[in-house]
Amino acid sequence: MNVMESTRPGDVSEAPEGATPWSAWVDLMVDAVATAAVEEVSGERQGGAAFHNCLTALVRAHVQAMALAVHQSGVRAAPDEETSRRLGRWLAEQRVPAYTVKDLYWTVMRRMLDLWSEAQWRGLASAGGGATASGEVVTRATRLIMDLTEEGKGLALAAHEQSTADLLRGGNPRRRDLALAILDGQHLKATFALEADLGYRLSGVHVCILIRTDDLAEAEEVFRGARATTKARDGLLVAIDGTTWAGWLGQPRALGPDTLGELRETLGRTGVLTAVGGPRKGLQGFRRAYQEARRIEDLRSMLTVEGELCLHFNDFALEAVLLSDVSAASAFAADELGELADQTPRAARIRGTLFAWLSSGSQTLTASLLGIHENTVRLRLATAANALGPDFTDRRIELLTALRLHRALGADRLLTAAGMAVADS
Repeated sequence: MNVMESTRPGDVSEAPEGATPWSAWVDLMVDAVATAAVEEVSGERQGGAAFHNCLTALVRAHVQAMALAVHQSGVRAAPDEETSRRLGRWLAEQRVPAYTVKDLYWTVMRRMLDLWSEAQWRGLASAGGGATASGEVVTRATRLIMDLTEEGKGLALAAHEQSTADLLRGGNPRRRDLALAILDGQHLKATFALEADLGYRLSGVHVCILIRTDDLAEAEEVFRGARATTKARDGLLVAIDGTTWAGWLGQPRALGPDTLGELRETLGRTGVLTAVGGPRKGLQGFRRAYQEARRIEDLRSMLTVEGELCLHFNDFALEAVLLSDVSAASAFAADELGELADQTPRAARIRGTLFAWLSSGSQTLTASLLGIHENTVRLRLATAANALGPDFTDRRIELLTALRLHRALGADRLLTAAGMAVADS
C-alpha cells in the first residue's frame, strides 16, 4: 500500500483492516496540522474558502514530505524546495507578514510532533526494529523534522522577501487595498486623488476579468495578453484571494462585439479558467463589471460549459438571474418543454430549430442560420407544435427562457433538479 493511502479511522491508535497504523495516522495528522496552519495565518481575517483551500493544499504538501522522509528510517532528505518557495510567494501576495511565515512553520512542526507523540510514535517501530519506537529513533525523527522545518522556513522566507519587494516596486499592495475598498462600496466618487493612488482611471468603461490561478506570473501573463488584444488604455490587476485575480481593462468607450469576441478567444487559449464581466461605465461600472465576472464564475460548476475556459457574463445574464433558485428554474423549463427536454438527438434538433425561429421570427432566416432547407424548418416546427400544443406560439417568452435554461443546465441536470423540486412540493 502507498504510504499515503488509507481509510480514516476514528481512533488513530487502532488501524482498520487493510490500512497500516502509519497511513491511518498520517491522514488524520495532515488534516489536523493543516487546520492549525490555516488558523495561524488566517487569524481573524478568515480569508474565505479559496484562501483556506489553497493554504491547506500547500501545508498538506509540506507535511506529507516531512512524514514520508521520517518514515523512511529517518533517512535525511532535502525539503520540497518548490513547495516552500511557492508558499512564501503566495503568502506575500496575500499581504501576510514575514513573521507569520515563521510562526506558520513552527506551528506545523509543533502540531505534528504533538500528534505523533499522542499516537505513541506510530510508524517508527519498524525503523527501530522493536514493537515500539526506541528513544533513539524518536530523537532522530524529531531532529529530522526540526531540520526540515528550518530549511523549509528559510526557503519560504527568501521567496516571501523577494515577492514582497517585487510587489512594493509595482505598488500592488496599495492598489489592491484601494480596489477592494471600491468593491466594498467605501468610495462613492471617482476623484482625481483616488485615480492617482489607484493608477487607473475610473471614469472610463471597464471590462473585468477574473483569472483562476495561484501563480502571480501566470496571472500577469494572462492579463497582458488580454490587454494587448483589446488595446486597453488602462489596466489594473490585483489579487482577490489565494486562487483568484481580478484584472480591469479601461477604455474611453465601450468595446465592440468583435473586440469582445477576440478577447474571449485570447483568454480561451491560455489554458486558465477566466470569467469576464462588462463593459460597464464609471465607478459603479468598475464594481458591476467585477460582480458580473464573479457571478458567472460562481455559476461555472452549474452550467454545461465543459471545455470552455472563458465565460462571459453577457452570454448568461438571464440565466444568472433565473438560477438564483436552480430547482424552481429547472422545474419551470421542464414543464414548458415537456418531451422536448429529453436527452435525444431528435429532441436536440427540435430545440435548436425552435430557439433559432423564436429568436429570429423568420423561417427563412432560421434555415439560413442552421444551414438547413426551409422545408426542414417547417417540419421541425410542426413536430414542436405536436409536442407543445398548437398554442405554443402564445408562449414565446416562456419557451425562449426554458430553452436557454436547458442550454445552460443540460438535460440530465435540468430533469434531475426538476424531479427534486416536484418531490419537495
